[in-house]
Amino acid sequence: MATSSSIDFSLTARQLITSSLRLINVIAEHEDPSQEQANRAQRQLNMMLKGWMRYEQLWRLTEGYVLLNANVAGYSLTPRPYRIHDIRFRNSSSNDTMMTAMSRDEYMQLPSRTLTGTPTQWWFDPQRDTDSVYVWPVLSAINSTTPERLQITYQRRFEDIDSLDNDIDIAQQYYECVEYNLAGRLCDSFGRSGAHIDRIIARAEVLRNEMLDDDRADFVQFVPETRYA
Repeated sequence: MATSSSIDFSLTARQLITSSLRLINVIAEHEDPSQEQANRAQRQLNMMLKGWMRYEQLWRLTEGYVLLNANVAGYSLTPRPYRIHDIRFRNSSSNDTMMTAMSRDEYMQLPSRTLTGTPTQWWFDPQRDTDSVYVWPVLSAINSTTPERLQITYQRRFEDIDSLDNDIDIAQQYYECVEYNLAGRLCDSFGRSGAHIDRIIARAEVLRNEMLDDDRADFVQFVPETRYA
């Protein structure tokens, strides 16, 4: 039999929530959760994914850009990043130059935050409702034909689950991790305990650690050669 030739498998919030509730025996096999059960699980799923934003995950690295204006230091970012990985200044000839990150203190201690020149440094200012990036120095003028810009690599935020019919904003290989970790979180909410629950929580921890270990940049390690006389 031929394979499917497709790689578009996905799960909705409803499907994952139903599976997690079945794992901890809140609902029976082939039974669907009530609206109240589904709503409680949906809240927990949203909170869990939002908590996972603090993990560095390669599959969430996203490219964006901001067009620069003359004599402007700060720019609001849309969509809002969770964390900025790096920023490059792209000039009107489309050549990129890596910029250096600053802390809040370093930016605030600049003697003149309106100094003009080629931007070489940036500061990311994450707030509750807005995220902004500030550059230094600021451009005194822009190229009207090919405006200068910031090329930004950032960790994007997880998308909200606004409906049970939304697909989960997670890479395919981590569906099982979401299923078991959500099940573990729901144990307290639905009063489940015992050896069976202990196994689910242990499995959830293993899957989460595997996810974090898997989703990181490769590196090359050079080992000094050892010679013996």
